[in-house]
Amino acid sequence: MTKQFYRKQPLNVCLALLISGFLAVFALSGCKGGSRTSTEDELAHAKKLISQGNYTAAFMELNQALSEAPKDPNVHLNLGWLYLYTDDEANAEKELGIARALAPELAETYHLQGSLYSYKAQKAKTPEEAKREQEAAVESFRQSLSRDDKNYQAYFDLAGSLAALDKQDEVLETLDKGFEYIPPKDLETQVNFEIASCAANAKLQQFEDAIADCQQALRFTASPASRERIEEMIENMKLMNPALRTLTPEEAPPADSKAAKEAEEQALINESSSD
Repeated sequence: MTKQFYRKQPLNVCLALLISGFLAVFALSGCKGGSRTSTEDELAHAKKLISQGNYTAAFMELNQALSEAPKDPNVHLNLGWLYLYTDDEANAEKELGIARALAPELAETYHLQGSLYSYKAQKAKTPEEAKREQEAAVESFRQSLSRDDKNYQAYFDLAGSLAALDKQDEVLETLDKGFEYIPPKDLETQVNFEIASCAANAKLQQFEDAIADCQQALRFTASPASRERIEEMIENMKLMNPALRTLTPEEAPPADSKAAKEAEEQALINESSSD
């Protein structure tokens, strides 16, 4: 998927995707009547509180918005995301049901529904059950994207479910589509996409592409922990691809041996193919 960031977050991505999808859900349509401005302000403030990790205050803000606009599906969707993020599946389902009744064709209704399926897949007791839940998640995410094809978080979440189903080619295609809609300044999300692409390419044993994706992510990551993780991924890619490994003196064959000659010839082939 390697692309330049100026044109435009592991790695089984399931729970991480729920978090990233949740943080992006606040596309506000508002509500009718005099409470529209205050409700939108409260939802926007709730988003800020969530980004700061202040979930209790975010719940209070959303509940205030709910008292002012009980029939605004966006309020219920945001509550649903917050319940899901805090592992309260029952209340997340309840809020989704209300939002579905109020706005069954809203893109975010399908997005939250897909994330709930993905969440259930992680808790499934059998591989067969997990597969059914992820397949349902894929269908819901695609329904969401058919209604809003610029929601990059929905693409990312879809890629996570496809990865869980081991459909790596579709993962790469989905990430490519969603990447184009990431805001240029949102480097964290760009990094997440590159890491997910790296993981998919690695599963397909396309190690050079995987390394290129991870190197792109590394260039735009300031977090020491993230940099360390990505560097470890790159080293793992090299270990999985003998053609990219640098042998230690103990591992290298004798200089005048047949194996050393073959390794030298292979290195020349690799160098020529990369030019």
